[in-house]
Amino acid sequence: MFKFFHSGLCPIGIDAGSHAVRLAQFRPSARGLSLQAACRIELDSLDGGADGAPRLGSAVRHALASQDFVGRGVVLSLPVSCVHAKSVRLPQMPDSDLNQALQWEAKDRFGFDVGDGAGGQLVWFRAGEVRRGTEVKDEILLFAIEGGVLNEYIQCLAEQGLRLLAVDLSPCAIYRSLRRTAPAPEPALSALLDIGHLGAQFFIIRGDEIVFYKYVDIGGKTLNEAVAAKLGISVPEALQMRARIMADTTEEAAPLAQALADALRAPLEELARELDMCMRYFVVTFRGARPESLAVAGRQAGAAQVRDTLAAALGLQVEEAQPLRGVQDLGDTARPDRSGEWALAAGLSLYPVLARRGMEAAA
Repeated sequence: MFKFFHSGLCPIGIDAGSHAVRLAQFRPSARGLSLQAACRIELDSLDGGADGAPRLGSAVRHALASQDFVGRGVVLSLPVSCVHAKSVRLPQMPDSDLNQALQWEAKDRFGFDVGDGAGGQLVWFRAGEVRRGTEVKDEILLFAIEGGVLNEYIQCLAEQGLRLLAVDLSPCAIYRSLRRTAPAPEPALSALLDIGHLGAQFFIIRGDEIVFYKYVDIGGKTLNEAVAAKLGISVPEALQMRARIMADTTEEAAPLAQALADALRAPLEELARELDMCMRYFVVTFRGARPESLAVAGRQAGAAQVRDTLAAALGLQVEEAQPLRGVQDLGDTARPDRSGEWALAAGLSLYPVLARRGMEAAA
């Protein structure tokens, strides 16, 4: 059963990507959950402006002016480049002691303070026990944001008249958006892949916590460049061709679809090798099972060539994430065949409804 704010609306979820910014907001309705508004702003379409927080401010301003978003409360996910991630192994200790120890580890690993007064934020997850002989340690996943960077984004949103309710980790938000449609007891392991423009985030979730995370430098940009090189066309032309073939399932489009699949095979098989090594590490380190399926989120999730190539290389069932399943009033922007790319923004809007652990930042 969903619980909503007194206004009857979820906050606006803002997915601040490196290539595009997506905003989504849900509202309750008699039929369940409805989409209040959704908007994608391509950053290259904006006139001038610096990268980072100022560019986000311009994108958000355009989105709020063009769509029917309600309220000023927002939940934000920062670009992957702003979030530092590491895994460390430490002796087993209570959470209170571990939290202090990890602040020291974070300063050593990342080069900046995250403790009281530093302004930065640190989130950690216990991945599992690691045994070496008689020695037992905990493997911990660390995620941190530098205080100065976080303050830039908070200030940027404040200048747009928005109130930042929380900053959430993208893996947590993506998983949250998928759990909305899976009320039955969840599987022991959930493997998800979020393919962004510059790279891909692969993570495994057990229960409600992240137990494995890896960023791989293969994303939509890599795939578009591979198609452009193979077919002798420009990268923008490759992007347009891929979008056209995704929407065209007729027999006439089959030869071109096959040409695209051939062009994408090399980078996708390299991505599959990276994922396979990740899963091997997970199985060996924690003596657990290998995930049996993989859900793909992000703009690339809608491409059958991407899913089919990964499935063949990994020997897993690979499906597009469906965070908008059952949501009413989707409209053209967030129509069902584009569902996968809205996983992060959807999960951010659902933050107060199905909250998982994440980075909270008071505005």
